[in-house]
Amino acid sequence: MSKGARRGFKMAGMDRRQRIQFFALLFIGLGVTAAFGIWWFEPHHIAQNFGGAFHLFDYVLFVVLTYIVWHQIVMELFAWYVAAHVKEPDRSIVPEDGLRVAYCTAFVPGAEPYSILERTLEAMVGVDYPHDTWLLDEGDDAEAKAICKRHGVHHYSRKGKDEFNTDSGRFVRKTKGGNYNSWLHHHDQEYDIVAQHDVDFIPRKDFLVRSLGYFRDPSVAFVGGPQVYGNLDESWIARGAAEQTYGFYGLMQKGFYGLDMTLLIGANHLVRTEAYRDIDGYAAHIAEDMLTGMKLYAHKSKWKSVYLPDALLLGEGPSTWVAYFGQQMRWAYGCMDIVFRYAPGILPKMSLRRIFNYVVLQQFYFSGVAQVAGVCLLTLYFLFGVSPGNLGLTPILELYVPLVLYQFIFQLWLQRLNVDPKTERGFFLRGKLLSLASLPIFFLAFMGVIRGKRLTYIVTPKGAQQETERTPSLFVPHFILGSITLIDMVFGVALRHVAGPMIFWAALNTLCMYAFFFSEAAPAFVFRAKRTFARAPIVPVVDFKVAEEATVV
Repeated sequence: MSKGARRGFKMAGMDRRQRIQFFALLFIGLGVTAAFGIWWFEPHHIAQNFGGAFHLFDYVLFVVLTYIVWHQIVMELFAWYVAAHVKEPDRSIVPEDGLRVAYCTAFVPGAEPYSILERTLEAMVGVDYPHDTWLLDEGDDAEAKAICKRHGVHHYSRKGKDEFNTDSGRFVRKTKGGNYNSWLHHHDQEYDIVAQHDVDFIPRKDFLVRSLGYFRDPSVAFVGGPQVYGNLDESWIARGAAEQTYGFYGLMQKGFYGLDMTLLIGANHLVRTEAYRDIDGYAAHIAEDMLTGMKLYAHKSKWKSVYLPDALLLGEGPSTWVAYFGQQMRWAYGCMDIVFRYAPGILPKMSLRRIFNYVVLQQFYFSGVAQVAGVCLLTLYFLFGVSPGNLGLTPILELYVPLVLYQFIFQLWLQRLNVDPKTERGFFLRGKLLSLASLPIFFLAFMGVIRGKRLTYIVTPKGAQQETERTPSLFVPHFILGSITLIDMVFGVALRHVAGPMIFWAALNTLCMYAFFFSEAAPAFVFRAKRTFARAPIVPVVDFKVAEEATVV
């Protein structure tokens, strides 16, 4: 192995012209942000609602308001910081001969169609580079076994083995991590590398050949790639969900690779079995991929990772509200559970840079908390006249609006760092709408974590398994939040609490939350009326409560 390879392979990021443009845009963006920040933190913006010792509450209210407004700004600044470190690996690295490779996918009977299973297994078997193909079947299903036999796939199931279906530890039942750990317990010594992806992802024939070469560096623990959706035409939700992935798998993952902390993504990756053994396998958790990656980076052996930003697999994204909200709830709950239960013990073992990156990154899903905190501040003002700050509407329009517009312009430029810049560019309005719709779901996830309720979750529906019937009950949280700010404004007018900025944010929240609810509810009510008023109960397919018997994949 060459000296250059030992140092992490030849890497490429932005070319010289792009880097000059990037730092020019970054300089302007930091200037616009600083101008807003200097104005925002002027001392006279602290309200004077309370006198004496109670004036401390005015500071508390301003801190809460600052968190609400600056949460999005900080996340955008973090994206700029990560983008400054964008790098890509050398594509010319070829794999060593003779690697013992296990190529696995997991399956939950009843949650995923057999047609998808057979299509994926057939493609996995045909991938170049010698390997053993494995199906990790949670149900020990007869039809799954027959499909495996037809295609020469090894079949494994832990069903009926109590020692591998536990309530805690490595083999937690009905979790993806527990499923893989049980298989590793029996077979990890037989292989050097374990490649895996979700059952709905179809690999290209060169998936292994393009990925295995990076394991020539003995310090590389895993190689990850982008999660690319191929069902964009199924619905606007499917396209919006895909749009949300572009920036993450483009500038964010490329930047994290440059920062030496590629995020381990469960949808597809290859891992060295020695690294598995070092951390006692996957974390048996609802967000097993993030927690497993954190454990690797905290390990004393200083494992590294590689991000290969090539579309070597094509999968399915959520195409309905049911599937999308289920996915977002699972991700949000898992990330926030890690923040409260695991991060305090793991982060101190990492380098300071990785600690900073993880701490900021994991704030993303707290945007739902910011929304609800904003509704609470609006209610305090409209009902009791308690203002969180002395902030006029004109300065906000002069300073905050230009900042938001500039962030949008910068985002458009950064799209050239996406995995496929030719197709992954545009305003991404669908993705932004989905992000807005997700805020109440993120808050529900937060409340579940705070209450200490263990959430397991049904696998994201695939193919025909995705429900298409309207489900207004999914948007009850949106309706409640929109109604609160509507009622707030009514009381505010009656009590003459009508500050311009407060009216604006309350009206915007009501408009957005009601739009989501009624866009789903109105067609559903019309459809039910056409069925001659027959009773058709609106039952949420996704249960946002504890689902102890659900399966996580």
